[in-house]
Amino acid sequence: MNVDVFLRSIHLDDRACKAIVLDGWKDEVKIQMNAVSRIRSGTWNYSEDILDGFLVFEGVDHVSFDPPGRIPNDEIGAIEFLGYDGDRFTVVVDIGSGYELGNYVNVKTTIRAKAVAIEKPGEEDARIRE
Repeated sequence: MNVDVFLRSIHLDDRACKAIVLDGWKDEVKIQMNAVSRIRSGTWNYSEDILDGFLVFEGVDHVSFDPPGRIPNDEIGAIEFLGYDGDRFTVVVDIGSGYELGNYVNVKTTIRAKAVAIEKPGEEDARIRE
């Protein structure tokens, strides 16, 4: 499945970032959400909800956070597909960062990767790619 189409099939409303795992040995960035949901054929299918699931970017050679220094830990706003450069694509994931009342910012997380998948907790070998 095309990366852009795959990313657009993920339902983001009311989804929050629980963790970001940077795995340098595997060249992966995993964004854990309170729930990963899919929208297929224009319909949100609740049976596909994955509680505490991960959006996994594989073959990552770049990740950055803007502004730097803030840990993304709140609402996921949007995933913007920027396109391909060779065999990798770039996305920007807009994730809220809230620590103290009135000190909320959006962190633009830029990732360049070769592939993307969804992972159920504890099922790393059975990633969803379609």
